[in-house]
Amino acid sequence: MLKAMIVGAGAISDSHIEGYRALADRVRIVAVVDTDLSRAQTKIRQFGLEAEAFTDYRTALDRAGIGLVSVCTPPSAHAPVTIGCLEAGAHVIVEKPMAPSLRECDAMIAAAQKAGRLLSPVAQLRFKEA
Repeated sequence: MLKAMIVGAGAISDSHIEGYRALADRVRIVAVVDTDLSRAQTKIRQFGLEAEAFTDYRTALDRAGIGLVSVCTPPSAHAPVTIGCLEAGAHVIVEKPMAPSLRECDAMIAAAQKAGRLLSPVAQLRFKEA
């Protein structure tokens, strides 16, 4: 069972949580992170998750054995959170835009390659017929 973490408990995190719940036989959300602890706790209650709330993704990575992370923070935080999670050994799904600059995108890709982990920016319409 893959242990997942949601970083950022805003509105878009609902889509990630629902996606993981659809794969409940393979993925279990064990941590929800937000700089506002009450937002993370509210998300856990809202979806009835058996997860722990954190204010720092690094603490959750250290304590929860995370293998997959959804980065749902504001774009300015995408690169540092993604790189930190990749370096810790987790696969990462990052919301769009991937990062505010090409330099940050390149650093994220390099971190994924170095760690041998998957990095997947969200592109939810990629299989839809135009």
